[in-house]
Amino acid sequence: MCIAYQSGRKGGTYTNLDDGLNFSNKALEHMGESGRQVPVQTLQDAIRYGEAMPDPSGSSATMYYTTMYKNGKMYNLEVLYDEVTNMVYHFEYARKAMGNLPAIPK
Repeated sequence: MCIAYQSGRKGGTYTNLDDGLNFSNKALEHMGESGRQVPVQTLQDAIRYGEAMPDPSGSSATMYYTTMYKNGKMYNLEVLYDEVTNMVYHFEYARKAMGNLPAIPK
């Protein structure tokens, strides 16, 4: 099951990145957690402009790496996205090293 999100509204299934994103159940669960949620537009930008690398776990999805700011602080962001289904399977932001991004000092 998946839920589609577009800039704060839920509903339907999106077929392309510009219209919105579909989320796996686990990723959707994290979107509902205030401490883990990342704005949809930020995720879309990470997919559009981030560094694309193969999924470290070997799926057919692509892992994108970039940086983002939250509350004035910089974080690394990774997004696991499948272009065929327009689905986000995983996202995480943290200061630790991710993919090709070095750790960010506090």
